[in-house]
Amino acid sequence: MKRFFRPLALLLLAGALFSCEKDRLMSIEDEGPVVNPLANFEVTKDPADGFSYSFKNLSSNYEKLEWRFGDDTLSTLASPSHVYLTTGKFQVDLKAFSSTGAVTRKLVDINIVADSVAKVTAVKTGVLNQVKFGISVKAKIKTIMWTFLDVTPNVQSSSMEPVRNYNAGSFNAFSVRVETEKGSVINLSKFVTPEGIAENITQNYTSFTASTNNSNTNENAAKLVDNNLDTKIYLGGPPLPLTFKFQYASAQTVKIYAIGSANDSDTRDPKIWTMEGSNDDNVWTVLDSRTQTSTFYAQAGNQFKKLFYFTIAEPKPFVYYRWRITSMSGSANFQASEIRLFR
Repeated sequence: MKRFFRPLALLLLAGALFSCEKDRLMSIEDEGPVVNPLANFEVTKDPADGFSYSFKNLSSNYEKLEWRFGDDTLSTLASPSHVYLTTGKFQVDLKAFSSTGAVTRKLVDINIVADSVAKVTAVKTGVLNQVKFGISVKAKIKTIMWTFLDVTPNVQSSSMEPVRNYNAGSFNAFSVRVETEKGSVINLSKFVTPEGIAENITQNYTSFTASTNNSNTNENAAKLVDNNLDTKIYLGGPPLPLTFKFQYASAQTVKIYAIGSANDSDTRDPKIWTMEGSNDDNVWTVLDSRTQTSTFYAQAGNQFKKLFYFTIAEPKPFVYYRWRITSMSGSANFQASEIRLFR
């Protein structure tokens, strides 16, 4: 009898397992096919407002959308518009959700550069060393505040076109803050001379070379362009002329250049030099010539590590610029802390 029931029990167990497996397969089949959405969109910048963008939804097979604009804001509209409140780089992230829960996304970077939204000008008024400032903004201006840093305490102005008087040959810092009618804010910091706005292009070079260099990396030519007055180049008895040459990717119009004095022995200061430009690295045009009657140290009231600015009377566009030194201030050795070019 036991022999009869044992095969019967096995058959019943197998039937039960088959029934469970069949139910599971039927359950999977009942879920239906997965719907895969496609996230896609186009971006359009408002030509009248550099902070405003519209987003055209081109997604398909979706049930729900989520937009994130890279500034902690979210929208679930199909084709939203958005106003950024500051300059910077933002990543737009669109997620498309299907009816079956599948998700796809598309990412697009938006970069709002302050200098592309607002352009500051400073033009000579006709009065000696007097400059009138102006600004054009790709948005409607609500408020504006200029801060002029050449005096202590600083001077502020809410005028659209403030006028300032400067000392001849001076190099002066200022900033301007603009708030648009939509609440976006632009902050710009610039330099100005009695000749106008000066933009530092020193670091934009594609190559910077010296006719003579120092094997000591603590005092070599790279220290001339590291934007640090506390470092310097030192050369012991270099062959003259001594040259430092910039190459740019395209022609630049340098209007002002600066030389920084180093930290000791002012007899090593350059005394006679020229600033020159070229478009082929072969034929050079003299743009400015200088012969110092006193050292940088003496000119700065017996202080080291100061910047001295020199204007180019007739600036022209050149791919190459070189500082060509033919004499030092009493020593055969040379030193300087910085060279900077401004357009």
